[in-house]
Amino acid sequence: MKIKELLKTRFLIIDGAMGTQIQSLDIPKEIWGENEGCNEYLNEVYSDGIYKIHKAYAKAGADIIKTNTFGALPWVLDDYALGEKTYELAKKGAKLVKKACLEYETKDKPRFCAASLGPGTKLPSLGHISYDEMYEGYKIAVEGLIDGGADLFLIETAQDPLQIKACIHAIEDIQKVKNVKLPIMVS
Repeated sequence: MKIKELLKTRFLIIDGAMGTQIQSLDIPKEIWGENEGCNEYLNEVYSDGIYKIHKAYAKAGADIIKTNTFGALPWVLDDYALGEKTYELAKKGAKLVKKACLEYETKDKPRFCAASLGPGTKLPSLGHISYDEMYEGYKIAVEGLIDGGADLFLIETAQDPLQIKACIHAIEDIQKVKNVKLPIMVS
């Protein structure tokens, strides 16, 4: 069942915060390496822990589970020398959620993978980053999220109209290339 059809019949529950759940994992320093604080890096080096969080939300009854990709953007990952891993970390983030969704969904209670896209650490309206650079970076993340199995997009913590526009522009353009049409939510 598609999410838009389901919303006509009932409310859907979205999971909770990802960052605080990651903090509760007590991740050893050797797993983080030099990338401590880069939560998206954990999709690769601590996928069991990230999957455990998604699974807990699914088990608790969440209909929509967000990916651990809020900062899986080149301009954020570059701070950790991981910018070239944007596509890979986004795809892995979506695959981990999709795995939990498939494990816990039933015919009467489907689960949905929400591709989380944050604003990152720079805003175009403040001159930190150009619109084009932001758009191109979002395209990389969006492609990885679609390839990983996302069911919808969630542009989170949006505060800059140009950032929202660049993200939606990237989503729409990549969806055309991939021949898919996923819903977009903005918070």
